Amino acid sequence: MFRRWWFVRLLRDAGPEQRSPGRRLSKDQQELVLREWEVLRDRLTGFASERVAAAGDIFRAAELRLPPEEEAARRDYLWALEAYEAAGKLLDEASDLPDLTAAVVLAERAVERLAAAHAAHAGVRPGPPVVRCFYNPLHAPVPPTPTRSPKRERQRRRLGAREAAADRRPACTACRRAILAGQTPDVLPALLPAGAAGRKSPRVLVPYYAVPQQWSPWAATGCGAYDDRAPALVLRGEHRRRV
Repeated sequence: MFRRWWFVRLLRDAGPEQRSPGRRLSKDQQELVLREWEVLRDRLTGFASERVAAAGDIFRAAELRLPPEEEAARRDYLWALEAYEAAGKLLDEASDLPDLTAAVVLAERAVERLAAAHAAHAGVRPGPPVVRCFYNPLHAPVPPTPTRSPKRERQRRRLGAREAAADRRPACTACRRAILAGQTPDVLPALLPAGAAGRKSPRVLVPYYAVPQQWSPWAATGCGAYDDRAPALVLRGEHRRRV
């Protein structure tokens, strides 16, 4: 959706001693961080608004009335409604890019679970769930893992460090290719507040999964992609940053 984040290039080109999020940035770099963040936030706000609105249209066109005995369909349908409500709440309250990304993810997951509820109601087996890229959940879905023969599985155990790193987290094709090439994947950034990495540290963009969990739940849940408790967490207001 977006071009590669400029800060990924900055981290890649810097020496090892400079890769800490708390390292000193020049005033020009700090201003660039904030300008870039504002541009990305505005773009993502528009995209998230479109995705949440599209989900709402689908829900209005595909409303279900389920009897109590259809427990599986009711469970999926109620979760879908909760996820859609949570997506709207995140869109209204978003303070950073991961919040907006979570709004997109939950809106899309709500539609996917709505489809599963319709399938269960019709007595049809639903398709496999979409697996999203850990490095940026807005990327293309993670491709299915091919079935390996015993020989291929033995070869897999002898993979090197890069292959092991690529297998560590779910990754889209582009991010996996970058990791295998020894490059930094195109990660979703978050704005680390001033003072977070030290008393005098400036605000700076970091990978969203580098933000401490006491400030944001999205590092642990892939912006809501991997945790079915995310909608309830949002509706309880527990997604808000706690500093």
